Amino acid sequence: MTTKQDTTGFLIKPRTWIMFVILPFLTFSIAACSPFGEAATRKKIVVFCSEPRLTASFDFHKNAREFLSSYYKTRKESELFFAWYASEDSVFMARSVKLCFDKKNKHFHAVQNILQKNKMIQELITQNMRTDAQSQLSQLFLGEYRKLFVRDIQ
Repeated sequence: MTTKQDTTGFLIKPRTWIMFVILPFLTFSIAACSPFGEAATRKKIVVFCSEPRLTASFDFHKNAREFLSSYYKTRKESELFFAWYASEDSVFMARSVKLCFDKKNKHFHAVQNILQKNKMIQELITQNMRTDAQSQLSQLFLGEYRKLFVRDIQ
C-alpha cells in the first residue's frame, strides 16, 4: 500500500483516513437507532383529518350566516360579499373531507348537510345582491337616491 506524507511529517495510511471519515457517521447512525436514547420516548401520533375540516366548514358556515344577518340589519353590500366568501370557504372545506383517509359514513352525511345549508345561503345572497337594473336606477336618481331607496346600501 502506498502512504502519503503530510506537511508535518506524519504518515497517513489510506485505511486510517477512511476510518476517520466513516467512524463518526457510523457512530451517529448507531446512536440514532439505539433503544435507550430519545427515540425510545417518542410516541406515534395519529393525525385525524376529517373532523377538523368538518369543524372548520361548520365555522365558516356560521360566519356566513352572521354576515348575512348583519346585511339584513345594516344593508351594507360588503356584508353580502363576506357572507358569500365565507360560504365558499365552507363548501371548499367540506369537499376536502373526501381526501381524508379517516372518513366515515357520518362524515359523508355531515358533508351533504353542510353543502345543502351553504346552497340555501348562497341562494339568499344572490337574491339580495344588486342587479344591473338596480344600478341603472341608482344612476338615474343619483341626487335623490337615498330618499327613494331608504333601505338599500348605505
